[in-house]
Amino acid sequence: MKKIILTLSLLLFACNQDTKEKLVVYQSPTCGCCSGWVSNMEQNGFDVEAIKTDDMYNTKVNAGIDMSLSSCHTGFISGYFIEGHVPHDAITKLLDEKPDIKGITVPGMPSGINVPGMEVSNERAKFDVLAVNNDGSTFIWKRYE
Repeated sequence: MKKIILTLSLLLFACNQDTKEKLVVYQSPTCGCCSGWVSNMEQNGFDVEAIKTDDMYNTKVNAGIDMSLSSCHTGFISGYFIEGHVPHDAITKLLDEKPDIKGITVPGMPSGINVPGMEVSNERAKFDVLAVNNDGSTFIWKRYE
């Protein structure tokens, strides 16, 4: 009986691991803040595949990200783009709610203890995660203060 329970437990664990969708992140090979963001996502339960590239511009253009909304790294999960230093809880909200949008972004590079990968000051940054509609318009997805 113990053997059957152990086998079923291992099988359930394996199934849960296999169904977890991967967050694929394109980043510059020399960017420390991108690596910091990737580490933060992994620490918060995301299965991350980091791809180093020197052609971030075309990655963003091909994803339909307006350059005014861009940052340093670009991720993809569940058909959405994740642009820049988006906190993990904003991504979780996206995956839970599944809105009909292209993705979410933190334009530029705000810095503060609450910005994953950009924790270069002891202050909390005030910034918005923007949702990008299919027509390119935006709205505030989540506000951080």
